[in-house]
Amino acid sequence: MSLELDYQLFSLSATIIIISYVLSKILIIVSPKLSLLASPNKRTMHMQATANSGGIAIFFAFILGDLFFGRFLNTAEIVTLFLTLCLGIYDDRQDIRSTHKLLILIGIVLILVLNGLSIQSLGSFAGYNLALPFIVAEVILVFSFVGFINAMNLIDGLDGLAASIGIIIISAFAYMGYKYNDSFLFFTSLSYVCALLGFFILNWKPAKIFMGDSGSLVLGLFIAIISVHSIQHDYISPISVLLLAAVPILDTLIVLIRRISRGKNPFVADRTHIHHIIFGQQRKNVKITVLILALIQLLFTSIELGFKVRDDLVSLIVFILMLAIFYLLLTPKRYK
Repeated sequence: MSLELDYQLFSLSATIIIISYVLSKILIIVSPKLSLLASPNKRTMHMQATANSGGIAIFFAFILGDLFFGRFLNTAEIVTLFLTLCLGIYDDRQDIRSTHKLLILIGIVLILVLNGLSIQSLGSFAGYNLALPFIVAEVILVFSFVGFINAMNLIDGLDGLAASIGIIIISAFAYMGYKYNDSFLFFTSLSYVCALLGFFILNWKPAKIFMGDSGSLVLGLFIAIISVHSIQHDYISPISVLLLAAVPILDTLIVLIRRISRGKNPFVADRTHIHHIIFGQQRKNVKITVLILALIQLLFTSIELGFKVRDDLVSLIVFILMLAIFYLLLTPKRYK
């Protein structure tokens, strides 16, 4: 990049961060009037009512950033991200039943599928390409999207946690976009990272605003969209995503395994997520807990980006080993 382009890129990035920060500040003031407040309860960590409208600031800062950089998102992507934002806002206000939310998310993802979103293979295992029949591939894609969207929603349990995890994951895709000269991947990822950074300033402990479901659901969908884009262009494989976005995926799988093994309903919320366990182990220090999880995510992401072996069997084995290790280390005796 030329010095002139570097300066322009820096200026636009800084502008997105500032817009996100200013919008977040405004939303802190108006959230009580919009009934967008997160009240303390037995499952939350905060002690007072806090604005949970940060997802709105992130979304509009990101969309403006996409326009600044040249509008790389297509209409279907913008529409589905906006619909997910609306779903999140409604859920933050009314607390939608999980089954209803699941069905709505499936419908939203189907809009993308009908507009050409697809994968053809799960990757290469020991030299064999595991191609999938079209219908099977689309079903797997829809449920993978919905599963990951919910995984990002579930990881949003501590000040700064979802934002920091999101920044690390999306920065990896921005790096891939730069490496492969992919304007869509680079600029959309950079725009989202900047939008998260502006919000993150006010979301760090003690948080003045949360991203809410409007933020975590959209964040999950955006990561899923750029993941499929990267898979379609052969930058990564579907299995690679397991490591690139390891923390939310591991958290969801561990919680589901733990609940099912104890005969509990896997969809009933509790305080047994990875961040809850580490939070307790770290004497309820939010900052240390978030830093530990961010470093774990950075480690997994770096491992996948640095892999020289393109056999997905290696990535899958590494992920399964890490799942087993994390399950054993982060499942207290009372949960076993």
